[in-house]
Amino acid sequence: MFLKLIVGIIFLIISVFIAVSLNLVSSFFEQFILSKLNTKIRYYFLLILSILFELSFVSLLSYKSNWTFIDSWFTGSILLIALIWLPNYFRPFYENSSRTVGKFNGGITSGKVKVFKFNLVHPFLLGTIIFCSVGIIVSVLNYLPYLI
Repeated sequence: MFLKLIVGIIFLIISVFIAVSLNLVSSFFEQFILSKLNTKIRYYFLLILSILFELSFVSLLSYKSNWTFIDSWFTGSILLIALIWLPNYFRPFYENSSRTVGKFNGGITSGKVKVFKFNLVHPFLLGTIIFCSVGIIVSVLNYLPYLI
């Protein structure tokens, strides 16, 4: 019991340390590197950085699971699309549901109904969509002889 408490406290300290260090790195990066770039170069830099991050995620998945890279790329692409698309899709649904309940039960009007719109303005979102689309297309083309 005591060991479990110590391990939990150590895990909490490590988690807080990682969060604080990532915040410091992010603020340093924003202050000294990104602020000196114009908006177009910053956008493309963040786009390429997100693609490289996802590539490292897929490479790590491939290495840890002993799968081929193309299988990991396909699986990672499906997972990344689900992680990006599903929360954005269901958020307006839950907001609209709570507005409807508030309006019909309490007579409170809390705003208009929002429709789901997928916005590709953010460089991380666009980088993920590009990476995942290329991953799925390359995987299908690679396994096309088996699919026909």
